[in-house]
Amino acid sequence: MTHIDPTTDDYAVLRDILDLAEPRRHPPTVDVVTEILRRLEMLLRSEGVAFHAMDSRDFTYQHMQEVVDGTGHVAGPEDLGDVDIESEGCQILVDHWWTEPCSLIERTGSPVVTSIREHYGQRRWAQHPVRLDYLPFDDEIILGYPDGPGKSLRLLAGREGGPAFGDRELTICRLLLPWLRDVLAAVVAPPPPPDGCLTERQVEILHLVELGMSNREIGEALAISATTVRTHLEHAFERLGVTTRLAAVTAAFGGPLVGAPAAGA
Repeated sequence: MTHIDPTTDDYAVLRDILDLAEPRRHPPTVDVVTEILRRLEMLLRSEGVAFHAMDSRDFTYQHMQEVVDGTGHVAGPEDLGDVDIESEGCQILVDHWWTEPCSLIERTGSPVVTSIREHYGQRRWAQHPVRLDYLPFDDEIILGYPDGPGKSLRLLAGREGGPAFGDRELTICRLLLPWLRDVLAAVVAPPPPPDGCLTERQVEILHLVELGMSNREIGEALAISATTVRTHLEHAFERLGVTTRLAAVTAAFGGPLVGAPAAGA
């Protein structure tokens, strides 16, 4: 773990974060994000900072990592997936999600910096069901970005006890907002396929799949049979190491699939 002198001033820590977020100096990796989180924890004087890439449509997570007391943790594949909405606390969060500050990113479709106590007074938040049954913090900062329909990249910093986050911490996050999205998005993005992995015809067909076209429609557009289209897709799936149209488009181009069937070739 990198040692950070607790007497370091805010300017020096901000400079370190901006340096870490510069891809020409530090290629984006999970370890780079951990170092950013570590410095944010100190800068915001919070009890941990987490990075979540999530889809609020079904409460699934693509990526989760955090720093608590300077120590980094990264969630493995077994820790990602659906929120257990059967648990009482999670059900309360889901019930309140679309009316609370946590969903501002999705509701506005814009980058967001806010805190719980910007929206709630101390007494009202202390009595809120989410505070009582799910979130242990007396205040939490949310810094986040939309990342496609229902999806977001978000940094979360909490305080349990002590004062609410104030102008200092919110101003720091607003200053950092334009500079952190790219490094967070790069960590979550799937790796590109190796150069030359796909044939020109496979790439051509996957671009049409990306537009939401069926095998029959692709065949008509390219003057080949739907069976031939399926064969090309099966070979592309094998080369990309995937099993669905969505995964193939994401692996090939790093973009979402619009309107096409999710499974099968």
